[in-house]
Amino acid sequence: MKLSDNIKMAFSDLNKRKLRTALTSFGIAIGSTLVIVMAGLGQGIQTVSNNQIKNMDTFREIVVKPQESLGKDKTKDKKIDQDILNKFKAIDGTSGVSASINTTAAEVKIDDKTGKNVNIQGNNLNFNIVMDGEKSQLKSDKEKVKKYGYKYIIAGNSIKTGDTTSVLVGQGYLSKIGLTNYKGAVGKEVEIKVSLPKMQGMQEKAPLVIKAKVAGVVNRAYNSGRNVVIASDEMAAKIQEYYMGTKNYIQAKGYSNVTVEAKTMEDVAKVNKQIKKLGYITQAYEGYADRMNSGLIIIKVLLTAAGIIVLLVASIGVINTMSMAVHEKTKSIGIMKAQGASRKNIRAMFVVQSGSLGFVGSAVGTIIAVAGSAIANQVIVANKIGGIEEGMTLIDIRISTVVFTIVFTVVVAMIAGLVPAGKAAKLNPVDTLRFE
Repeated sequence: MKLSDNIKMAFSDLNKRKLRTALTSFGIAIGSTLVIVMAGLGQGIQTVSNNQIKNMDTFREIVVKPQESLGKDKTKDKKIDQDILNKFKAIDGTSGVSASINTTAAEVKIDDKTGKNVNIQGNNLNFNIVMDGEKSQLKSDKEKVKKYGYKYIIAGNSIKTGDTTSVLVGQGYLSKIGLTNYKGAVGKEVEIKVSLPKMQGMQEKAPLVIKAKVAGVVNRAYNSGRNVVIASDEMAAKIQEYYMGTKNYIQAKGYSNVTVEAKTMEDVAKVNKQIKKLGYITQAYEGYADRMNSGLIIIKVLLTAAGIIVLLVASIGVINTMSMAVHEKTKSIGIMKAQGASRKNIRAMFVVQSGSLGFVGSAVGTIIAVAGSAIANQVIVANKIGGIEEGMTLIDIRISTVVFTIVFTVVVAMIAGLVPAGKAAKLNPVDTLRFE
């Protein structure tokens, strides 16, 4: 008997027993639906998470400490100067370098407004003041962009290389001291007062007063746009020299805060390795994306496995249904054997019928899964559940998942049908013809 004949006979028999077929197929459909949805959910979580990692451009940043390791948790200072910064920038896969001397001022005065204990960030103006990664990450945050915009400088201009008399002032700092006319602050004189606290028994040191002008205002959405005044490294060095009572601070100590930005997440490990070869201690998200992806693959496998277990349980219904079909067709089996049908033919007939049940169930399950997932995705996006926004898909059903589920379900149903099919093949033709 040809396969096509077995398939026609299988669907004819299933059509005659609509209720039983519907109930068995429904159980299989539930299992298939769960396999597809669970696999799609796992795939969606993985895709969304990987996209979010890509949007976390600050993960491309490598913090370089001015230290080297001596082993056994021991370190010693290792200066980072202009020459070392140039070496960092020349590393293949590097997109930017930022270097600064961070210090504090007792007071910063603009007009008649004064702020206390202000952070001073003295940048090497030959390199980045703000990294591209931080800019990109802000642009991906729609709520922040809507509230603050995405431009780094919201009024005025940045400090140019060689400008030692201008500063950038954080929007957050201006708000704190009561200056809300940010454009009006540009060009104003800034008085930076640096002083040491009075200590009994020690001679009081005269304050250091540095005068500059506001070149621009930094958006508060950036880290340097808060309670920070950005100046040149030379200005910050003067403040540090005042505190420490030394000269030539940059030549002696170098830069205290250095960040190297890789072009991509994949470049982080390579760049980090080269920096370590120069003898510096680093902090980086090296291999973070790979570790995250490995964990997400495990979650996807576990979710898919949960659906498969339900499908396997549903296959028990196939055994029951086919056992009843064998019982009902006992006499027909005897007639077919009397006409020359072999055991192989009888077994194939019932196995194909089992597979047909699996196909019907998986087809219905696929329709339910695809339609249900489409509705669920729309609801999730509309309500921004779990931070899922328009353009994202939490339940990501792939064609390969659907094909795998249908084939797997048919195979499972055929395997489940082997027991009743084998029983049918072994029936004695004489006994079957006497069956009523």
